[in-house]
Amino acid sequence: MKKILVIDDDPSLARTLELYFKGKGYRVEVANAGINGLKLWHTAEPDMVLMDVQLPDLDGPEVLAKAKEERLGGDVIMITAFHDTDATLKAIRLGAADYLYKPIDLDALDLLLEKILVQRQQQERMTRLCHVISESYKPDQLIGRSARMLAVIKAIAQVASSRTNVLIEGETGTGKELVARTIHHASCPEEPFIAINCAAIVGTLLESELFGHEKGAFTGAVHRKIGKLEYAGHGTVFLDEIGELPLEFQAKLLRVLQEREIQRVGGVQTVPLQARVVAATNRDLNEMVQHKTFREDLYFRLQVFSIQIPPLRERKEDIVPLTEYFLHRLNQEMHKHVRRIPNAYLSEFQAYDWPGNIRELQNVLHRGLIISTSDTLELDENWRIDKHAVPKKDGLRQDGADVLISLEALERTHIDKVLRFTRWNFGEACAILGISRPTLRKKIHDYRLEEGD
Repeated sequence: MKKILVIDDDPSLARTLELYFKGKGYRVEVANAGINGLKLWHTAEPDMVLMDVQLPDLDGPEVLAKAKEERLGGDVIMITAFHDTDATLKAIRLGAADYLYKPIDLDALDLLLEKILVQRQQQERMTRLCHVISESYKPDQLIGRSARMLAVIKAIAQVASSRTNVLIEGETGTGKELVARTIHHASCPEEPFIAINCAAIVGTLLESELFGHEKGAFTGAVHRKIGKLEYAGHGTVFLDEIGELPLEFQAKLLRVLQEREIQRVGGVQTVPLQARVVAATNRDLNEMVQHKTFREDLYFRLQVFSIQIPPLRERKEDIVPLTEYFLHRLNQEMHKHVRRIPNAYLSEFQAYDWPGNIRELQNVLHRGLIISTSDTLELDENWRIDKHAVPKKDGLRQDGADVLISLEALERTHIDKVLRFTRWNFGEACAILGISRPTLRKKIHDYRLEEGD
């Protein structure tokens, strides 16, 4: 039997609605104030609540807000007078299913009940077709249940108890920094974690940034500066994109790692290096060694303990928990309440190759939450990146016939397409293209690409 709760301080209207619903076979509870209504809402567990906007103690929207906080169920219909428009809109924003104006038209009420019943049936059907996300995830949690990720987690546990240098290898967007932070938190959570993007610092400033400098060491050095390697203390220094280090600086870093001591620029005294060094790269350092673009001795010094992070396409079992985790986190950041993922989307996620890896998945879900208008995830139909699409610009004659084009023209067109797709977000573009920011900036300059072309 369906249960209805009526919350209204008008005895005549409350009695009318009680008799009306009982005549239709409903079980009816009546409250004449907001606080009493909340108590009955707890005990009766109604399928539907009819509530006046104006109540003697709490107004209708306040009661509804408290009910939401306490996770009370049931569809809510607000009963309102024409002058209660603002309160009614507030109730709708809080989740009321609909509203009725006084005096109550019972025919209109019948139509409204039928509409809500249809919506509920659709919602129940959607629930069967959707995956409900878990809310048990912690911030910055390493997510993975595939065999490849379990091996990564095992490796983290093995190396956490030592102060050994670690090299993390994996494609762009696979979560190398998160692995580094997990190692840090498992070994010395109270100490500093210093992240350094080797590709983002101009080569001439690298030595000063990492090693520090003494006052007067060069023009502009008006104070002594503590380098990041020294500042890390007994913590962790994370050298991201280590493959982008200039060759001349690699020798200086090698000496620091070998001797475990730092000499500030312009200084004569040395400072002990106490921090663990964790390096990461999306490049094949072994191949770079063969091509003499990365020092072999530095490579072996960094690779005391190596962790390989698999790309997302090789750990499809992790797509569902990763999707749940990012939706849970994005809901909190964006103050949204998207809790359901259509199973059709999850099937498409499993079939997709994710060239941008986890970062691409996160961006797809972020855009999805922006356009979602209910508790069910919605996605733009063009969320996938078509890796096999042949660009038309510079690849067709005026008459539309296909022609062969140079690799340079093809690369220019593809970079332009990715920049447009990401709205010139360098982080997203680099993740998709698999290149560093300096490389992207150089190609933008070489190809004379401009935002808004």
